[in-house]
Amino acid sequence: MRATAIAAGLLVLLVGCSNGSPSAQPITSPDSGPPMSTPADPTQPPPSSPATGGAAAVLPGDRYVALATALHQRGVAIWWETDLVKRWLDGPAAFDGAVARLGQLAAVPGTAGFKISDEIGYGDGLTSPAQATNFLRQARSSLAKVAPGKQILVDAVVPELGCLPWRGGNQEGCAQRVRLKYPAASAAAVETYLRGHLIDRLDLSTGLLSPGTYAGWGLTQQAAQAEIWSRIHAQGWESLTTLQSRKALAAADGYQGSAAQAATDTTTYIAAPVSAGAKAVDIWTWRQHYQGKVFSLLAPDLAANPLWTSLIQERRHGVQLITHMTPSTMPTDPASFDHECDLAAQAFTAVFVAAGTG
Repeated sequence: MRATAIAAGLLVLLVGCSNGSPSAQPITSPDSGPPMSTPADPTQPPPSSPATGGAAAVLPGDRYVALATALHQRGVAIWWETDLVKRWLDGPAAFDGAVARLGQLAAVPGTAGFKISDEIGYGDGLTSPAQATNFLRQARSSLAKVAPGKQILVDAVVPELGCLPWRGGNQEGCAQRVRLKYPAASAAAVETYLRGHLIDRLDLSTGLLSPGTYAGWGLTQQAAQAEIWSRIHAQGWESLTTLQSRKALAAADGYQGSAAQAATDTTTYIAAPVSAGAKAVDIWTWRQHYQGKVFSLLAPDLAANPLWTSLIQERRHGVQLITHMTPSTMPTDPASFDHECDLAAQAFTAVFVAAGTG
């Protein structure tokens, strides 16, 4: 299959659609959520004293390593999270410095690999498929030298998927507009990266539009998600990479949805992708400062909510779930720190831990 096969698959049946128009949709699709990059914070002594070894001995007093080690001791896999695109765009010195830091972190027990990009080609400064390909090649080559055997994970939102362009008409017009605006995040571009063996794991957002838009097209957001993932499965992306889904479900002071909303969110953002071949689901975020507020899955008192209950159930059913954590938002006293790590390990099989690369 050529690199543009998925784009061709999305352009079939160019028939008219009389209901609704996506032309007024915002540039950022509702499904993409807030940026999942993690903030930097200064290196300070860890709040607890996990067992040493690996990079923990090489990097004593490193809070990032302390958090990763504590999670690994609870059976959680570690992915170091960094915005390597920004460092690459900043120039060789910044890029090389970040790569060197990741090379150190690769020695931390439990490290599976690195999340190096947040929504590649989607407002991150990479403006063409060629530029994004160049970045991915350089990142892959550089990391292979300092961290051989560690995997590379890339976040992507492919906004044209949410347009349902295979339905033709206004939906195809919606897709054409976002392809032109974000050429490095088009379906064809992403497939090029995959076929070039540049991405070991792809964290994919389908760029779902608002429920009202889909209602105008005669279907629910949940049905649209199922249709999109069915298309992705038909294109065979899971044969080119380890395919994962992603969704921001955190809110200010914790998830605020009812039991019914949590059930809908679980079906739309977890069950639909997993049933279509996604190997894991990335749920943003454990806790992060965003837009002047603290967004999290749990309330400040860490009380359970309907979504949390659903996540625990999904984990018990064997679904692989991932979240994001950074030392700057963790408690400073050892007991509270350990309690939060215990809670996270109940729901999540892996965590994106901030790499401290700035």
